[in-house]
Amino acid sequence: MNARPPLLSVQSLTLRAAGRDLVRDLDWQVAPGQRWCVIGRNAAGKSTLLRALAGVGDVGVAQHGRIAWQGRPQREWSALDAAALRAFMPQHTVDRFPITVARLLELSVVRPRHDARAVLAALDLAALAERAVLELSGGERQRVALAQCVLQGAPLMLLDEPVAFQDPAHQASVARWLTGVLPADQALLMSAHDVNWIARTATHVLALLPGGGCEQGSAAALLDGALLERVYGCAWRAVGGVWITD
Repeated sequence: MNARPPLLSVQSLTLRAAGRDLVRDLDWQVAPGQRWCVIGRNAAGKSTLLRALAGVGDVGVAQHGRIAWQGRPQREWSALDAAALRAFMPQHTVDRFPITVARLLELSVVRPRHDARAVLAALDLAALAERAVLELSGGERQRVALAQCVLQGAPLMLLDEPVAFQDPAHQASVARWLTGVLPADQALLMSAHDVNWIARTATHVLALLPGGGCEQGSAAALLDGALLERVYGCAWRAVGGVWITD
């Protein structure tokens, strides 16, 4: 019996913009059940990489190498098939119409997998179901975007800084929810800056280093002071299980 291909595989991927390599010769795989977090400094290329992996690449970015979803080259997927395979949550959402949260979530479903009411409750959105999305705060809209991504039902979910606008309580609740909501056939690929949130949420880490190099592996192995200093350019130490900068 043949093993199932990874949800996402990358071979010799290079992303170059503004005269510099953001990612260089990356070989990488994402398997069902994994929660990967992409880390790096501002402008390291985290969002650019996520967009390339989602198939919505940026203008002005030179891309070379191979990206495949479930073993099939990304470029061979139709838009409809791609929507059933991967969901992408951008860092910023632009709304143009006063549609309600409930209706927006109804329109987001491609593969029914989760109960919308349960998702709303888990993300502290139940009271906002009949609110127009144009009336939401940044943090509220970000949690709605996360709900949209989950309700799409795709096995591969790519989330660009899913808690950037969340207060500490909601950051913690989103972390607990993401670590418990993932069915065995799904995988998460996220970007984030909060090292302690990453340690709580991710099973694996892909670190983008200055110059286009990358380090990858389990979160337990990679989240150490030496790597964090290479990634962020400042010293780190763990105090009582919490990472702080010196």
